[in-house]
Amino acid sequence: MNKILEIIKNETDNSVLVSRSDIENFNNCSQLIVNESQEAIFYKDGQALDLFSSGRHELNSDNVPIFKRLFANLFGGKTPFTCQVYFINKVSVLDLLWGTDSPITLEDPKYHIIINVRSFGQTGIRVSDSRKFVVKVVGTMKEFNMDNVKRSIKGMLLIAVKEVLASAIDEKGISILQISSHLSELSSLVEEKLNANLDKYGLEVESFVISAINPSENDLEKLTEAKNKALEMTTLAEARARSRQVEGYTYQEQRQFDVLENAAKNNGVGGSMIGAGMGLGMGVSLGGISKDIAEQSMNNTTICPSCHKKINIGSKFCSFCGSKIETSRFCPECGTKISSSSKFCPNCGTKVGE
Repeated sequence: MNKILEIIKNETDNSVLVSRSDIENFNNCSQLIVNESQEAIFYKDGQALDLFSSGRHELNSDNVPIFKRLFANLFGGKTPFTCQVYFINKVSVLDLLWGTDSPITLEDPKYHIIINVRSFGQTGIRVSDSRKFVVKVVGTMKEFNMDNVKRSIKGMLLIAVKEVLASAIDEKGISILQISSHLSELSSLVEEKLNANLDKYGLEVESFVISAINPSENDLEKLTEAKNKALEMTTLAEARARSRQVEGYTYQEQRQFDVLENAAKNNGVGGSMIGAGMGLGMGVSLGGISKDIAEQSMNNTTICPSCHKKINIGSKFCSFCGSKIETSRFCPECGTKISSSSKFCPNCGTKVGE
């Protein structure tokens, strides 16, 4: 028969979260010593009994009423009974390292490149509910240390990290190249998600830190190249915009210039009219010029100066009002409008003939 012992206390260090005492035979004069930052739970026939906080506790029916039903026979004031005692260490452990064991595949939202990233960091954890933790996690194990905890929560931790990263990149549009400035925010989101999952097991994450999120070397080169190309295009576009601003026109007006230039390359009267339009100078509305000239060039029509109806180019009289149509002449060299009797252009001196 095992010897009846009077003192029960925990002999393990802080690296052990839960330890089951080797002492299982007690009497109602035994004393339980629970160290600071610890709790103790008594189990009898698989049932969790009282929970004891730090301090010295005398185990008798007067101080611990729940023990009354354990006492069957009296032996000189001492009643022996068998029970298991679990000591739970509730100190915060803040140096648990974690890391992704395989790459996380994501699409960079800014440069639209599929990349593989790895992440690592540190977390702090503690037992928040001793009864839940022993019943749902420890079970019948004699000892449960931090390595056991890491293995137990690893799956939930990695899933939380992947979900938070995917959400941040997809919903917030954060590029991997800028992700470092969001590590604190992402760490808090993972901590919140982990605590929601671990509460039912009696565990609490007190701190969670993502130290780095790193793409592979090859993916980093792809991202850097895409960033440089985008920067080059942006710089060029800004330079063009500044140039147009200095010269006094907009991007839309630049496109109208292109329309005028292309139309001027065409043969016939339309081309001459384009030349005339470009010779009018920047003080005239480019929008109105390009619209009227382009329409006239495409439709081979002109506008009667009297009734403003469209008539065929080359008509000597308006088919609507009968007004005589003056035929304009333009210098073939510079596009300046000249009188019908001029032999030389008054602007550039080019001979224009009869």
